[in-house]
Amino acid sequence: MKKIISMAVLLCCAVGFAFAGGGREQRAQQVVVYSPFNDEFMQALSAPFTEETGIEVLNVVISTGESLSRLRAEQQRPQADFWLSVRPAILHGAFEEGLIEAYSPAAASAIAPAFRYPEEHITAIGTYPLVFFYNTTMVNGAVPAPSSDWADLVQPGMRDQVVMPHPATSGTAYSAIATILQHAIQSGEGEDVGWSYVEQLNASVAQFTRSGRAPQTLVAQGEYPVGIGFYDAVWQLQQEGYPVGVVIPDPVFAEPYGGAVVAGAQNAEAARRYFEYLLSPRAQSALTRFGNYPVVEGVTPPEGGVAVPSEQVIEIDFRWSSENRNRILDTFQDITQAEPAG
Repeated sequence: MKKIISMAVLLCCAVGFAFAGGGREQRAQQVVVYSPFNDEFMQALSAPFTEETGIEVLNVVISTGESLSRLRAEQQRPQADFWLSVRPAILHGAFEEGLIEAYSPAAASAIAPAFRYPEEHITAIGTYPLVFFYNTTMVNGAVPAPSSDWADLVQPGMRDQVVMPHPATSGTAYSAIATILQHAIQSGEGEDVGWSYVEQLNASVAQFTRSGRAPQTLVAQGEYPVGIGFYDAVWQLQQEGYPVGVVIPDPVFAEPYGGAVVAGAQNAEAARRYFEYLLSPRAQSALTRFGNYPVVEGVTPPEGGVAVPSEQVIEIDFRWSSENRNRILDTFQDITQAEPAG
């Protein structure tokens, strides 16, 4: 069985190399990947690549916000080769900081037009919508199942009933906050109205988790009735039989996620080969087995996946989200005084 090494094991190795007087040892036949995807997912996704090339994929399970911080800290001696499942706004900012390469795979020509970006440093790999989800056994008259209306989440009965990630550590949560703010701006109400909603939402949120995928598990296990997060993790829990319902909000964030070769990566060429593979029909089909939607034309979406009405999809200005990221995170912290848990 091809090995997928967890973050704890890999970090121990990294510490050992550091004490030996150097960074991560270079091995031509490996790619170290920072991603929020669990090892089961990455094993299924990457095993065909290893079989075809002999290049081993070592997965570090880490949230987007934390991986960004790690890439900054490691910039002079990168420990990762490839960064997976990153939204355009964060990729754009990382490129401007010199953390990732501007590399567009040849296989990108197969990406559907709706998911293409002119920027060479932004290439879509997969997609899934940001959704509201709920434990079907917990919603009742006092805590109703949410509709597609964001206003449902800030009703008095929702106080301390919602769980979502923290935008400082999770790209999922940053996508949610960007959606709220940009919808307020695009509707002509102004950004302050968006922040007013965030303040109300803060009263509804019982916990801001560190991981973008923790809320789905907490809701599925009955810790909280309602959550906000990306659909792929909800889909996987539904396949396992958990009592989780899902609602597509209006507006809905449905931008694709991308990937990037880390600038100065020790195994950059192997990482570029992995990037090409991720856009192959075989890899795209593997993504759909975990609730992801393909971005390459001709690949079937996940069986039983939700339909996303095109009229509900908000057109996100990822450059604005990138340029204002620090200000948005600071304002969020000032308003909520919340620290990531878990």
